[in-house]
Amino acid sequence: MKIFGSKGFFRSGFLVVTILVILLIILVVLFSQQVLVNISQLETSANLVAIFIIILFPLLLLGIIILQLSSLFRDRAKRKPGVRLKAKLLLFFAFIALLSSVPLSVLSINFIQSTINFWLRAGIGDSLNSGLKIALTYYQGRVNELDSFTRSDVLDFLLKDFKRNPDLAWERIQSINRGISFIQLFDRNGREVYFMGNGEGRLADFDSIRGRTGVLPKIEREEVSILRSAYQHRIDGEYYTVIAGVILPRGFDENARNLTSSLESFNQLNRFNRLFKIVVALFYFFFTLPIFLLVILLSFLLSDELIRPIANLEEATKRIAEGDFSFRILARRGDELSLLVDSFNRMIGELESSREQILHAEKIAAWQEIAQRLAHEIRNPLTPIKLAAQRVLKRYGEDPESVVGIIEPSLKAVISEVDNLDNLLKEFREFARLPGPQPEKVDLRSVVEEVASIYRGVGKDSGRDIDIDISGVENNTLLMADPGQLKQVFNNLFDNAIHAIDGKGYISVKAAMVRKGRKDYWRIQIKDNGTGIDEELKEKIFDPYFTTKKSGTGLGLAIVERIVFDHNGNIWFESKKGYGTTFFIDLPIGEINE
Repeated sequence: MKIFGSKGFFRSGFLVVTILVILLIILVVLFSQQVLVNISQLETSANLVAIFIIILFPLLLLGIIILQLSSLFRDRAKRKPGVRLKAKLLLFFAFIALLSSVPLSVLSINFIQSTINFWLRAGIGDSLNSGLKIALTYYQGRVNELDSFTRSDVLDFLLKDFKRNPDLAWERIQSINRGISFIQLFDRNGREVYFMGNGEGRLADFDSIRGRTGVLPKIEREEVSILRSAYQHRIDGEYYTVIAGVILPRGFDENARNLTSSLESFNQLNRFNRLFKIVVALFYFFFTLPIFLLVILLSFLLSDELIRPIANLEEATKRIAEGDFSFRILARRGDELSLLVDSFNRMIGELESSREQILHAEKIAAWQEIAQRLAHEIRNPLTPIKLAAQRVLKRYGEDPESVVGIIEPSLKAVISEVDNLDNLLKEFREFARLPGPQPEKVDLRSVVEEVASIYRGVGKDSGRDIDIDISGVENNTLLMADPGQLKQVFNNLFDNAIHAIDGKGYISVKAAMVRKGRKDYWRIQIKDNGTGIDEELKEKIFDPYFTTKKSGTGLGLAIVERIVFDHNGNIWFESKKGYGTTFFIDLPIGEINE
């Protein structure tokens, strides 16, 4: 019995491929932008990780496909059913995948190149440069303005009476320079004596700037950037350290850094424009290649699913051709080919029934033919027996005394014909009661040697010089067969060959292993250089009671054919008049237990 391949395997394989495609898409989304950024910033360490992943994945798929291809080549070498169709389907799917992926890849790469060229030619670099210059100019202007204001002697006037009226001092400063965000004064001992303005710029630790004048280092607090400038001034007769500060707009530094980073990336892109295009093309190729390989892998699954029922039907056809009518195909309910499989199984059943009827009819016809031939062969000796009896009876009626002279030859003729009838009936009984084979492990060389030793020198008495060569049968040519019946086969074939040779001749025996379907056979070849067989007689050679010899019953080759068929073998011959005859016998080797 034969069962179609499991559909669950196809579904699980298809699910695995689908998961791999989704994983590939996720990898593209995760790594594409990161790789482009890393390339623009020349961060090779991050690129190496991405490159390792995008190379390892296709290599893994390629390894699986190579295993599948090697399995396909092995199946082709074994000539398994459906291999050629499977190869054609794979080529078809590969062609479709290339036809769809290659143009898309070329268009995508060209689009990326066009986009990059557009960016480079659209004045984006000039805009980024201008933006960065504006930001730097603004920043430097605020620094210079702050430093100039803090060192100015005008502060001495603006801050007088700051103790008595602090708000008035701050109003004076704001009226002159509204860009000042805060003002802070420390006495000689580092104690804060005055502060007005935005509290985010307040200096808590005077010791961190003690002894320093001019523009102080910029301070960044979360999204706030603070500029300070410190100088000593004499106010109301005492010396104070005056700290004035400016708080830049929120996010100014972050925006400036982003602008600088973007400009640097753009400059890198412009500087390595050609290299960038090559890397993008390679990156796109390495992510397109796995998709193509996944399509090929999926085509293996699809081709297996499509080929399996066809291969099963082909295998079933071969088995039936070999005579195994018990073979059936089990199909799944709801399968697209279930109707075809059911029809095929019904056809096999009908063929088996028809074959049994034909065999039965052939058996009846064969026995009818045998009965007719047997009746004919029996009738032939009855005629001389009857004539001998009539002759004696007539002579006795005419001249009783002269009967003595014809009794002896007449009775001898009767006895001779009765002996012929007895031999005929004995051979018929042997043919009709031929037992089934009792297989055992047999060395074919030993059987042939034993039979050949009997016939060596037999033809010399009749003027024949016959050489029997069995060197074509090697030692340990083992098979499972009935040794007695095998000897009977070679006895009959050697005897026929010797009678067909006139004068000097030879008989050669060879054996070679052949494979038919799933079974191994020994093909035995018995060749002679006798007179050969006439074309009009070839179809009757294996018929019972047909013979071309002067003496013989015509059952020899019929018995040979039956023994070969009982061993599940086959026999045929090739012959040309005047050149000799070659008999071929295929015998299955069988299960030999060493």
